[in-house]
Amino acid sequence: MLVDSLIACTGSPGTGKTTLCSSLPMVLSMAHIAEQEGCLGAVQSDGAAEIDIAALVDSWQAPRSAIIDGHLSHLLPVEAILILRCHPEVLRKRLEERGYSPEKVQANVEIELLGGPWNDLIADERPILEIDCSLESRQAIVAQWIDDGCPHSTTADDAIDWVQSLVDERNPL
Repeated sequence: MLVDSLIACTGSPGTGKTTLCSSLPMVLSMAHIAEQEGCLGAVQSDGAAEIDIAALVDSWQAPRSAIIDGHLSHLLPVEAILILRCHPEVLRKRLEERGYSPEKVQANVEIELLGGPWNDLIADERPILEIDCSLESRQAIVAQWIDDGCPHSTTADDAIDWVQSLVDERNPL
């Protein structure tokens, strides 16, 4: 697999971005980039640190090709976007295991359930692959997408809809 573009790997906290990226070549951490550029704020009580995206975009000399791991990476001037999604019940368990506060767990689960900012990205002109991170074949799917030159693979018609999925799970045919 040859990464020949600047690709964002984005998604809600706990969806598996870093786990997936650990198996991919040429990965840069969004937090590390922000820290190097002096755009990372102080760590808050919940363990998160704000990133000054506008300042980062202005100051960062992006490489020609890499995968940027971070839930704000889609805000950088990237050429393609990989969106990781996670079933809300699985995400809740992961975030609780991380020790997130009940409020932070609930907020992140609700954002994931409703599609968060990812819904807006589906109409983006950049190539996008939205993937359910519970798929065992996710690494192979991502590798093939990159090998194929990152084609626009997700449309509004086939975007992940957790609300509909939960309705279907509760009302099987």
